[in-house]
Amino acid sequence: MGARYGLDHSAVLLTGLGVIALSSCSSGTDVSIDNPAQISGPTIDEMIQAAIQADDGDHPGRQLYIDNCASCHDGSGVEAPTREAISLQGSEAIVRSLAFGIMQVQAEHLTPMERRHIAEYLGDPTAGSAVENAQANRCETDFNPGDALWTQWGSDQRNTRYAPHSTLSADQIETLELKWSFGFPGAARARSQPAATSTALFTGSQSGLVYALDRETGCIHWTYPAKAEVRVAPMIEVDAQGRAEMLYFGDFDANIYALNAQTGEALWVSSVKDHPAGTITGSPVLHDGRLFVPMSSLEVIDAYTPGYECCTFRGGMTAVDATTGETIWRMHTVAEPQERGVNSVGAKRFGPSGAPIWNSPTIDAKRGLLYAGTGENYSSPANDLSDAILAISMETGEIVWATQTIEGDAWNAACGPYGTTVNCPEEDGPDFDFGAPPILTTTAAGRDILLAGQKSGMIYGLDPEDGGKILWDMRKGRGGFNGGVHWGMATHKGQLFIGIADTPGNRFAVGDNRQGMHVKDITTNATVWSVIEPDKCDEPTHHCRTAVSAPPTVTDTAVFASTLNGIVKAYDIESGDTLWSFDTLRDFQTTNGVMARGGSIDSAGIVVVGEQVITNSGYDKFGQIPGNVLLVFGPEEDVKGE
Repeated sequence: MGARYGLDHSAVLLTGLGVIALSSCSSGTDVSIDNPAQISGPTIDEMIQAAIQADDGDHPGRQLYIDNCASCHDGSGVEAPTREAISLQGSEAIVRSLAFGIMQVQAEHLTPMERRHIAEYLGDPTAGSAVENAQANRCETDFNPGDALWTQWGSDQRNTRYAPHSTLSADQIETLELKWSFGFPGAARARSQPAATSTALFTGSQSGLVYALDRETGCIHWTYPAKAEVRVAPMIEVDAQGRAEMLYFGDFDANIYALNAQTGEALWVSSVKDHPAGTITGSPVLHDGRLFVPMSSLEVIDAYTPGYECCTFRGGMTAVDATTGETIWRMHTVAEPQERGVNSVGAKRFGPSGAPIWNSPTIDAKRGLLYAGTGENYSSPANDLSDAILAISMETGEIVWATQTIEGDAWNAACGPYGTTVNCPEEDGPDFDFGAPPILTTTAAGRDILLAGQKSGMIYGLDPEDGGKILWDMRKGRGGFNGGVHWGMATHKGQLFIGIADTPGNRFAVGDNRQGMHVKDITTNATVWSVIEPDKCDEPTHHCRTAVSAPPTVTDTAVFASTLNGIVKAYDIESGDTLWSFDTLRDFQTTNGVMARGGSIDSAGIVVVGEQVITNSGYDKFGQIPGNVLLVFGPEEDVKGE
């Protein structure tokens, strides 16, 4: 956020970006990873509880928090992190959120000193610096980025999430054990899915640091300080020999970066922001010298505030020259919003708006098209490009065709039982976006087909040769605020692998809860196998909910999936039997000496390369379980592959 407001970003990064950024020197903790699932010293749970129990009733931030924040963050706000999650951050990170970040609109009536009081009341006073911690475990060898293996969010341009470079046999998967873990300082979430080469992992973080980590040891080759949080998956560009050459990614303030993969030096930095609330949540993709950047926004949250003039953001896609960072074209999913009276507190109303693109687009090189799914409208009137699959010309940005599956879905955070209702549009729709990108694949008969999963729980097969005509549809989930299908599916050898979340609370849900993993034949629609995952306990919390919101990943032998209660699993690809399972809800020793902990796994999927299985753990939105760790698994040393 610093560039937008003229701040010196390097200074911002150095002012306490992290709670739990404790090195072995400052914490007294032995950072050996001989047993990485165990730690000495206080656990993160103990540190959170100590901070809360140490509340000073006379602290000037206490009443300010109660008056301005508690109604959302003490458990009733459907999208808000809990207070416990916020307490994992340092006070400086909270100040930035209130002054320049996601809470700017909600906190604009507060004075700078009042924001500071709230931040110091909530934040951990022992927070360290992510930049300083990045010096704790530097690699001692020269860095060669190596051959590119997992280059983008969906593994390939078609977003199949198939892992072609996995060498794991079923026998090896059954013996997977934690090899090393890496902690993100000052983070309550770990949601930047890594890109992988033969030697390195590239990943972003909540602090804004982008890391190049050694794949075998977890040591740090280089870091780069982006201007805001990096939550997307980096995109690797390869040279003529298939080696990693460039790295592209976007940050939370809608800046795009091009870095040298070997040195971490920036070739260019460019902003694609065209709205104050604009952001990037879908990972950019590269094709033929152009970087395609999906555009989403935080205005869906800003609308919660009754006095906010809702809404003017327009979702869309931007094409950027990969060599210079210059914008080539930009398309929008709604027309220019028009003034449409005032709301009940006198704030102006605008519409249409919204229809963001949350997901990473899909490349159809044969047809010269880019496919993307859109979200709901934010304000009335709803238009015909929300909740739709779009085909966009890669050359011009023109929308070639659009297939809308739900009409009239206008919704924002003011709607529903937790909203203020003042800015809720008259449609008050189900919020059933396409958070997941469409998958382009080919049937056994050689016919191209687009596979699209929606938060409603519906799955669609579309014909890219016939203007996106729906060939078939089927219901695999009841739907929910986090899906149905939330962030993605996977496909391999004519089968579609569908993770279902079915999170409760959406009044438009249909049928029974089907959270778990389901496999369909894409030609016949026949069920290959289906596993409904039971909750771990009876409490209505994310600690119990075995819902699959993050996208699955498929290899030749297994389907890997992860859940909102922090479990990572491998299912046998033929039978659906569980080959391996690991509960990440624990504390971890890390290679960089950070006290780290797993939590909910959402938005970012598992990466599988060679004999390694790599996952993030920790997600603090929607009251989920915060965490700040990257985990790398491998088979037992004496178990040989096939």
